[in-house]
Amino acid sequence: MITETQKDLIKGTIPVLKEHGVALTSHFYKRMFTHNPELKHIFNMGNQQNAKQQTALATAVLAYAEHIDNPSVLLSAVKHIGQKHSSLNIRPEHYQIVGKHLLASIQEVLGDAATDELIEAWKVAYFQLADLMIGIEKEMYDQMVQNEGGWTGWKPLTSLKSFRRPKKSSRFT
Repeated sequence: MITETQKDLIKGTIPVLKEHGVALTSHFYKRMFTHNPELKHIFNMGNQQNAKQQTALATAVLAYAEHIDNPSVLLSAVKHIGQKHSSLNIRPEHYQIVGKHLLASIQEVLGDAATDELIEAWKVAYFQLADLMIGIEKEMYDQMVQNEGGWTGWKPLTSLKSFRRPKKSSRFT
């Protein structure tokens, strides 16, 4: 559980996140893809090139820092992110990888300003949010499985029987 002291440390990073958040998230993605290139297939690399993903993550991290006292106000945004994540088959183990590289990026970008206490505060905050995301996504995956013919994860295509060509319209014949 995050302490009041840790919340204060997180709130203290808000000005830095406002000014340098995209630089931090750009460093993060570069670092993560260097160390875990197998994750590239999960991300839209076009959104990496145009900085849309870096900006979206920077905005989300800033919002979390700004609402660290009451993160429940972000629930609708968290659910929206969860929908995207579940469509991409994001799993709990991915949060460990992201956390590792996000915390390392904070240290590398902030340098000496990234005290052990600050990194620990962000670690607690990140994994608190990750646990929330994992729980929301689990509910979404469970719902997918309950739907008729539903599943989660990757499933090989075994038959083309379900794919039918549309009937030609008389307008085009």
